[in-house]
Amino acid sequence: MVNDLRFENYFLFTQHSLSTFDKCPLKFKKRYLENLKWDNYLGEEVRKRLEMGNNFHLMAYRYFQGIEPGLTEDVEGYEELDRWVSSLMRSFEKEDSKRYFPEYKLRMSKGVLRLEANYDLIIIDKDRIEVWDWKTHVKDKENSKKDEKFQRIRLERSLQTVVYLYVLKEEIKLLTGREIPSENINMYYWQPEPKRVLAEINYSDMMHSNFEKQLKEKIKKILEYDYSNFDKVLYKKSCKYCEFNWFCNNEKVDYKAMEEDEDFLDELEWDDIEELT
Repeated sequence: MVNDLRFENYFLFTQHSLSTFDKCPLKFKKRYLENLKWDNYLGEEVRKRLEMGNNFHLMAYRYFQGIEPGLTEDVEGYEELDRWVSSLMRSFEKEDSKRYFPEYKLRMSKGVLRLEANYDLIIIDKDRIEVWDWKTHVKDKENSKKDEKFQRIRLERSLQTVVYLYVLKEEIKLLTGREIPSENINMYYWQPEPKRVLAEINYSDMMHSNFEKQLKEKIKKILEYDYSNFDKVLYKKSCKYCEFNWFCNNEKVDYKAMEEDEDFLDELEWDDIEELT
């Protein structure tokens, strides 16, 4: 059981910390309660790919702030980044009537619901709100309708969707100064190449109520969890990517498998790296 009142009263849960507990409570304990981290556990190739994602986020931020993206040929993955940024600028032509909030952070506290969400882009268009999230590590496998449908459903049900939309609705007055109906909030997952919307979520009061219930249950489970009863066999699936694999199984991180697993890379967004290193 988490009996550290400082943790319970001050820790801000993110999509990544909640997801970490789902995958392995012991990993959560090591990473967030004991604050144990390794700078190089991801491996060089994975870090390079994440560096490209980070650079894209930075250039997107500059674009929406009215600053030149600043892409130079000495940047890692220059040609691919150039295509991504060009795709972004063509797809998101800025309009004077809209307000843009790139790389925007919102925090909230409501009982056990102490949450933080880091948005790639929020667009306010009068009484309508759009949330955009960049996905730079998604790659088409067979590009079939079945694959697209599976990807869409996975994103719609993801913890990121739950946390981002719930926090935004709860803290909407910070952005607009007034309440906005849930039905006027949409969230989009977008990839620059090949350019397409991976998923679109239309929010509602019913979804908001369900998301609140989900988040309360998850956080209460974390706060009440008894680590003395932890059974690592139940969480073996995530061990090969875990920085604590040596501690638990006397085995090293499988960097090759990590590099080849697109689902793992898709979940590991650069915004979460500060939590890991």
